[in-house]
Amino acid sequence: MKKVMVTFVFALIGVVIFKVLSLPLPWMMGPVFTVAIASNIPKITTLKLTSSIANPAKMIIGVTVGSAFSASILNDLHHYMFSILLIIPFVLVSSVFGVYYYNKFVGLDKNSAFFASQPGGFVEMVMLAQSTGANVQKVILAQSSRLMIMVVSLPFIIHTFLNIELPKSNSGSLLPSIVDLQLNDGLLMIFCGLFGWWIGNKVKLSAASLLGPMIISMFFYIFNLINDKPPFEIINIVQLILGASIGSSFNGIGFKELAKVLLFGMGHFVGLILLALIFCSISIWITGEQWLSVLLAFAPGGQSDMNLIAILVSANVPFVALHHTFRMFIIMAILPAIHKSFEKHTKDKEF
Repeated sequence: MKKVMVTFVFALIGVVIFKVLSLPLPWMMGPVFTVAIASNIPKITTLKLTSSIANPAKMIIGVTVGSAFSASILNDLHHYMFSILLIIPFVLVSSVFGVYYYNKFVGLDKNSAFFASQPGGFVEMVMLAQSTGANVQKVILAQSSRLMIMVVSLPFIIHTFLNIELPKSNSGSLLPSIVDLQLNDGLLMIFCGLFGWWIGNKVKLSAASLLGPMIISMFFYIFNLINDKPPFEIINIVQLILGASIGSSFNGIGFKELAKVLLFGMGHFVGLILLALIFCSISIWITGEQWLSVLLAFAPGGQSDMNLIAILVSANVPFVALHHTFRMFIIMAILPAIHKSFEKHTKDKEF
């Protein structure tokens, strides 16, 4: 319990620092930095946050994403289909690039490089890596660095190149305050979150804590059974938890190793973002969607993190969420078969 408290004390310090410096998304980015640093300072004992802490936060994101859907949005779904299908070649190309990069430039064995490079769910990639004998620690660090760099870099890319002002105080520009929340709406949101999470686990849905609540709440909002959206105070806490979770994934590796991991992660990030921009351009040409939403839809970050940023910057949340949901489905559905073929093809060969 003490370690949890220390971790969140440093997370709150990060929020304060980012607020004082007027940096964007302080509730999410502040904790990423301060917890990652504190986790590698001798005599400071932080805790590597587990899914038992992060999953409730993802449940709330799921409900919030679901709240962005409405009956009118269903009429626009056919406009998204071509863009969503672009996720398939994007995943394949980015995976090939990532495996080559981590094997040739970082020096990971091919099996570990395969799972380190996949733009899929963090937990799912680690579990699959464990089952195939990959170097789990290297996979964790590579996946963590990708998430951290993506979360930290995207807000600055959005602000600098898209000239969009990001929230620097709370996330309440479009979300209500908890004091204005109707009791019945609040209770229904809790029901959607818990019931959706339970159903997601029952049907073995990947990222059940996020996708289950998203699907259930989506139907509640489409049929106007809930009017209010989750309050910004709760979303701030969610940002705090996810930011601390990303930062704590670097617990105890040392500053030298941390710098090395982030340097290699930056190389992977640059390649991924360049590939994403190519597919974003094709998507915009076909759909006419705005750059902000398309960039977040193709950004190979964590599903919960990208959806949360989409909510905070007032992007087209359904568009972003559907792309990331499809990406997760594609990766989890075909990854075992691809890995089996990959192992067979590379067993006695070099790239």
